[in-house]
Amino acid sequence: MIIDGLEINKWSREVIEEVRSGGVDIVHATVGVWEDTAGTFERIGAMRHLVRQNSDIVRIVTSVAEMDGAMRDGVLGLLFGFQNSSMVGDDPELVGMFSDVGVKCIQLTYNLANHLGASCYEPNDGGLTLAGNRIVQACNDFGVLIDISHVGNTTGLDAVHASAEPIAITHGNPLWFHDAPRNKPDEVINAVAARGGIIGVTLYPLFMGGAEVSRSAYCEMIAQLADQIGVDHVAVGTDAVLGWDPDALGWMRSGRWNRPKDPGDIPNFPEWPHWFGGPADFPSLAEGLTEVGFDSTERDKILGENWKRLYAQVIG
Repeated sequence: MIIDGLEINKWSREVIEEVRSGGVDIVHATVGVWEDTAGTFERIGAMRHLVRQNSDIVRIVTSVAEMDGAMRDGVLGLLFGFQNSSMVGDDPELVGMFSDVGVKCIQLTYNLANHLGASCYEPNDGGLTLAGNRIVQACNDFGVLIDISHVGNTTGLDAVHASAEPIAITHGNPLWFHDAPRNKPDEVINAVAARGGIIGVTLYPLFMGGAEVSRSAYCEMIAQLADQIGVDHVAVGTDAVLGWDPDALGWMRSGRWNRPKDPGDIPNFPEWPHWFGGPADFPSLAEGLTEVGFDSTERDKILGENWKRLYAQVIG
């Protein structure tokens, strides 16, 4: 089973087919970033409609058993998740309500601080708030995986220790591989792994050093990370952004905050490396893992089996 731990695509039948062309079986699909509660339910409704209209190639999955069923039937399984907690507010019951409609992963903050804690871009990180602790508990109660990919390091460490279940960095890289605020220092990576969690290494160019990074260099990073925390705690979260218009990146990064004064300031999606342009190139990544010395069992753990194990423990 090949599992991509995070994609934030603008989904369509064409995007589904492109993802499946790389042999991907399950995707943790972002269905909420900046939306409020009502806007998030609307977005989930649109995704449900898309899935119904394309039920021959895709379905929503909410458990490992349903993932196995999707794989047997040859369709892509989508596990819903949020990259923010704006839609939950300060109401733990909303975590359960979203879980009931298939949302099984929540990132505590996105690129701005919120009432739960700080993001990785904030100059000051005061740690997990009282509300943040309560939402972490609610995620544990309702079988929702906690994600700290965009979360500040102090807040993220607090979440690791506040959670009764393992948590994840669904899409990030070690800071020692590429120095970017979104990447994680050893202190955070080691803590996540020590509590049974996973880091999903990302191929988003800005967090791996750009399109010029070679496959061998990237896969050597994965090998070094596996030596550091154990291969059972390493997976993949590509952070793929298929299907979006070129001007969508500004909204993704900042929502309604910090609108550019000049249309020329709208950021463009970065160029991806030639050896991995998106989920269709998972076979290239698998080949690279083999070339740096992973055996087939280790490779399969990184490409999906580790996510499957974590999902089984946290969401059931």
